[in-house]
Amino acid sequence: MKEIFVQPMAAMFSAARLLLKSRRALAVILIAYAGLLTAVYLFVSTREATIGQLVLTMVVGVIAPALFFVLQAASVSYTNGPLSKSLIMNCLKVIAVTVPVTVLTVLAVYGLSKVESHPTLTTTLRYLLVAVFGPLLAIQLWVAVSAESLRRLLKNLRTVAVRTFAPQSVFVYACGFLIFAVAPYFLITKTISSERAWLEFSFLMLRLSASALLVLLGWVTTVGALSILSHNRNEE
Repeated sequence: MKEIFVQPMAAMFSAARLLLKSRRALAVILIAYAGLLTAVYLFVSTREATIGQLVLTMVVGVIAPALFFVLQAASVSYTNGPLSKSLIMNCLKVIAVTVPVTVLTVLAVYGLSKVESHPTLTTTLRYLLVAVFGPLLAIQLWVAVSAESLRRLLKNLRTVAVRTFAPQSVFVYACGFLIFAVAPYFLITKTISSERAWLEFSFLMLRLSASALLVLLGWVTTVGALSILSHNRNEE
C-alpha cells in the first residue's frame, strides 16, 4: 500500500516543490505555455482571407507544436536539475517518440470506430486510449528518452511498457487528471450569473485564468512526479 499511494503522493509534492524552487524552469514553462495558448488562439481565430493571414496561420501552425514539445521537455527535465542546453536535444527526442505514439493511438481509435458491435465498450476504449493510455505511454517514453539515447530506449521498450501501467504510475496520472482535466472542466462549465455584465465577464475571465493555471500546474507536476518515480526505480 505504501508503494502504491505514499510514494506517488510524495513524488507529486516533490515535483510541485521543485517546480516552484526552480525559477528558470518555471519561467521557461510559463513562457512556453503562454506562447502555446496564444498560438492556438491565433490559429483558431485567424481566417485565411488574405495572404498575410494565411502566412500567419502557417507560422502559428509550426510554432504551436514546437512550443508544446518545449513544454513537455521542460516538464520532464526540471526534476533532474537546472535546465540547460540539453533541453533542445531532449525536445527533439521527445518529438521522435511522440510521433509513433500519436500515430498508433489515432490508428487504434480509427479501428475501434469501425467496430459496430458493443458500441458502449468501443466508445469507452476510445476515450481511454485518447485520455489515459496514449498520454501515459507518451509521458513514460519522454521520461525514458530524456535519460538515455533513442537506441537504448528501443532495447528497453518492454520495461517502459511495464512502468506505464504500473500501479504507481496509474495512481499519479489519476491524481493529476483530477487537477489538469476534471477541475478545469467544472470551473469552465460552472456559470456564475450576475445582473451586471462587467461582473459576470470578470467571473468568466477569472474562471478561465484559474482553469488554464490548473491545467499547467496539474500536467507539469504529473509529468515531473512520473519522472521522479522513474529516477527512483533506476537507483534501486
